[in-house]
Amino acid sequence: MPPEKDWRAPPDEAGDDALQYSDIAIGYVSRNDGYRADYRRALDRVGRGAITADDATAALVRRWGISFHTEPSSAFDPKLAVARLDLSPSSIVLAPSLDRIGGVPRLDMKMLGAVRARIRIGDFLHLILADKDGDEHLWVSGSLDRPLAMMLPIGTDPFARLASAERFCRRLLGMAAGPPVLCPPPFRRRHLLKLLRVLDGHHAGASRRELAATLIDGEARQYGAAEWVESRERKRIGRWINEAVELRDGGYIRLLRGG
Repeated sequence: MPPEKDWRAPPDEAGDDALQYSDIAIGYVSRNDGYRADYRRALDRVGRGAITADDATAALVRRWGISFHTEPSSAFDPKLAVARLDLSPSSIVLAPSLDRIGGVPRLDMKMLGAVRARIRIGDFLHLILADKDGDEHLWVSGSLDRPLAMMLPIGTDPFARLASAERFCRRLLGMAAGPPVLCPPPFRRRHLLKLLRVLDGHHAGASRRELAATLIDGEARQYGAAEWVESRERKRIGRWINEAVELRDGGYIRLLRGG
């Protein structure tokens, strides 16, 4: 996995205002031992030529809900993370248009602007569209040469899907797309990133007292044994550890929906 850094240091993403929930979700799954083992095996198979990077990525996305791309030369790149389509309402879906309802005669790639990656995920072409306010994820079913229409599945997350569709339309019209719909507010972002540090410190063997002193209040280092046992810092760090482990072990799926 990515090179480990001192858990005491603020994460690289801390000042990124364009951070989306999916960007944070990949941070949690990347700390899951089962996913780490699967990803390493996938990288090895791709490196040996036993499977394509796209097929390996598709398998990981199906199993885990989100994954880094498995191209060895760009391993662990969070900008190339792909979330499963049914779990990610911020994704845009283009599919062959029905007869007589119109549609773009042919998708002009120039209208999409900078394309960060083209990844084949099953029957879909997955395009990651670079944007300083937050990348967009476009899933295209069928040929780019046929008339296409945007799909908005009826069901869960309708407003997130509509907002993402509007953002994509603005992009096609050459207008500023604006921020993505599923960006955590500042307080929520800080908390989720802090929980990643909790996981890293816990994995590195830091005691609960050291975690609390670093992430909550340095005075916790000076508490006597009885004072520490009864302290709010000890209770809070216990809750944070439980929350962080739950997010790592499956709760990250909620983040893909903005939860």
